[in-house]
Amino acid sequence: MPRLRYVSLTILAVVLLGPVSLQAQRQGSLQSRRPAGRDTVTAVSDSLQTVIAELTARLARLEEAIEARERAARLQSLRDRAQQRAAGSREETVDARSVTFYGRQRQMKQLNPEISMTGDFIGLARSPQSPTGTTNPAWDGMDFADNLAFLPTGNRFFLRAAELNVVAPLDPFTRGKFFLEIPGDGSLVVEEAYMQWVAHTHLKIGLFRNQFGQLNRWHEHALPQVDRPHVLTTFFNQDGLEGLGVSANWVLGNLWSDVNELTIEYVSGGDGISFAGGKGHDRVAVARLKNYYDLSGDTYLEIGLSGAQGANDTAGDYLSTVGGIDVNYRWTPAGRSHYRTFEVRVEALYSSQETALGTIDAWGGYISAQNRFGARILASVRLDYTQLPWDKDETIQGLAATLDFWQSEFVFFRLQVDTVKMSFADDDPINRVILQTVWSMGPHKHEAY
Repeated sequence: MPRLRYVSLTILAVVLLGPVSLQAQRQGSLQSRRPAGRDTVTAVSDSLQTVIAELTARLARLEEAIEARERAARLQSLRDRAQQRAAGSREETVDARSVTFYGRQRQMKQLNPEISMTGDFIGLARSPQSPTGTTNPAWDGMDFADNLAFLPTGNRFFLRAAELNVVAPLDPFTRGKFFLEIPGDGSLVVEEAYMQWVAHTHLKIGLFRNQFGQLNRWHEHALPQVDRPHVLTTFFNQDGLEGLGVSANWVLGNLWSDVNELTIEYVSGGDGISFAGGKGHDRVAVARLKNYYDLSGDTYLEIGLSGAQGANDTAGDYLSTVGGIDVNYRWTPAGRSHYRTFEVRVEALYSSQETALGTIDAWGGYISAQNRFGARILASVRLDYTQLPWDKDETIQGLAATLDFWQSEFVFFRLQVDTVKMSFADDDPINRVILQTVWSMGPHKHEAY
């Protein structure tokens, strides 16, 4: 029994004191291990720093070696080139992969000129069909009333003209233009053929229409009405004033207007009415001063002064002088120029012709207004009055109204209704209904000047 009690007390002591002894042993173990872990971390850190230092040193040595090799290669390349040049060779070794070759065969088309064709087709109904009138001595007895301002006899359809236009830059300084016209009778006419220098001074040589007034420069298919104003066809001829010669144009800047422009021309080949045509003294001097004013962001005004002088006979004994003033007012709303515009043109001409019987003075003019109602519809009206330059007592009066429909920028249709009263004609006023169709192939697009 005492022995059993002793064993029981021993077991109880072990159960109660055993955990305390194990905890003390663990604490002692941890305390004994902490100094050893700190030493290990310090040793590893020192080892890594040593490795990094060695790698950095090796990288520096490699960079120095690569740079030394590149310097040596460049130096050797320079030496090789120097030896080649010293030996008389200009060839250089080039990596074939760095050379790019281009074929220019397909770019030859850029040298081709811009070619356009324009057709001008007319349907005419008039009453009376065959008027009689006076003759112009300068036209060798040709009936003036039947040939004035596009007044053919009869009711008929005809092709007024087929125009071939060839335009191309010749070099960075010049460009060439050819306008060949084939009238309805089938004969080929060189309307214009000139070369132009595109610099500050626009110098032009060849055959061209003179810069007199506003509409003399325009081709017939680009006019705001079917025909030219009667004062132009009466003072000059149906084709206007043109000739072979030289023209110079200067933009003078803003002297007294926003822009001033001066054109001086000297040509051979008069019109046969105011100036002698054909051989002999057919030289005509022409000048025009145009003044441009910006009235607002949507409107502008142009005022031009024109003059022409030359002999009116082949012998050169008598001179003719024609002066003109023109005004052009245009309203074009910003951003809507394709839908709404309004334009008014006014032009007056004065003629003075020397003759064996004295000097004959005459004048004439027109006023024209055109309004755009949309992208395709335009309407215009023109009022004409002029005296005959060789007989101021005889006059021509006209009133024309047109309605245009632009199917596209290449095709338009025009209906014109007009009346022409000639004081020298034996019949009543000539009343006409004209249907015009103009089509253009190519970049010309009914060029207007």
